[in-house]
Amino acid sequence: MHRRSFVALAAVVPLAGCSSLLGGGVDETLEDDQRVEFTADDGAELTVSVEVQEIFQPSEVDVEREGIMLRIDHVENGIVDTWTIEGSETFEITVDSGGTHAVIVSGGVADVTIE
Repeated sequence: MHRRSFVALAAVVPLAGCSSLLGGGVDETLEDDQRVEFTADDGAELTVSVEVQEIFQPSEVDVEREGIMLRIDHVENGIVDTWTIEGSETFEITVDSGGTHAVIVSGGVADVTIE
């Protein structure tokens, strides 16, 4: 009995935090230029929630960055949309073209959930 429990747990643990690999969306902390893929169907309405954890300031420029950049791409068709987010934000997007998509954070660290 204990061996079955261990085997089942060993099969599930490597997938923890990787819901995007299973086609279920995204629930990850993304760092600068990190990319996570997920799938979405044509016409799907997605809820995107972002909570900025840290904003990286550029060292070469005297301009202060106000937020992180969040970008959602369709892997085959290119950029879907981009946003600058300063704190916490939740918004809805409608997927025009189904398939594999990617979410990318630049300029900092943020918790990103896409359902």
